[in-house]
This record gives sequence, C-alpha cells and structure tokens, in this order.
Amino acid sequence: MWEQTFQQFKLGAHVTEADKKNDQTSLHWKLDTNLVLLVKEKLGDHDVWLLPQVEWQPGETLQGTAERTLATLSENNMKAKFLGNAPCGYYKFKTESNLGAKVFFFKALLLTGDFSQAGKKSQHVWVSKEELGHYLKPRYPAQVRKFLLDL
Repeated sequence: MWEQTFQQFKLGAHVTEADKKNDQTSLHWKLDTNLVLLVKEKLGDHDVWLLPQVEWQPGETLQGTAERTLATLSENNMKAKFLGNAPCGYYKFKTESNLGAKVFFFKALLLTGDFSQAGKKSQHVWVSKEELGHYLKPRYPAQVRKFLLDL
C-alpha cells in the first residue's frame, strides 16, 4: 500500500517562479538555502541595507526588542521562533556624536507569514549568506557572518 503511494509521489519543483524572476523579496526563492532578512534603513542622509533593528526601550529585554522588531516590520504578519534568550552576536559603531552604539542580534527561524503587507512601507530582501556582500558595507558583513550559521 505505502509502496504504491510512494511510487505516485512527485517531488515539488526546485526552481520556483520567484527563482526565475530573481525575486529576492519573496520567501519562495532559493528553497534549498537558508536566507537572511535585510531591510533598507535611513541612517543620517544615506539609505543602507542592514539586518533588522530597532532602538531598545527601557524595561525591555533584548529578546523582547528583537521580537518587537519582527512584529513592527511585518505588521504582526510573521511568527518566528527565537533561538535562545541571549544574543548570538553584536555589532558596534560610532555615531555622529562619537558616543557609539551596539546592535545585538538574535537568531530566529521563520515559522509562518510573509512580508507582503509590510512591503508597501519598507524595502526588504531575503539573501543567502554569500550574497550579503552585495548589499552591506564591507565591515558590517565581516562581523555578522561570524554568527550566521547554516542550520
């Protein structure tokens, strides 16, 4: 019985419409690859691609900030499983006032949802670890690649 079912089973296509169109805003591309979400943010006078981030609010845990980031960006349209309560890495930089800042990163696995609703407001792409250099300034991907593991 199960052998008949197995014989009739057809694998889905490995190449999707999003692959054919090179649609990096779609989650339906590069199905065999772990993808990283990048968003375009305005920093000073420049538009730059970054991993999603928001400012920490007093009284909020770092993981709570990460969860709020995803909820804000996706208009509560995406659900994810955050892997652990501690950041997996950080990036520090100087601000115009030379005070500097640290950005903490959390790993998360997307469970459901898509960016379709939020796409009206923000620019985003889903890229592989190897493609980060096409979007990010040189020092930034060197730091974030340290904690981007293929799961």
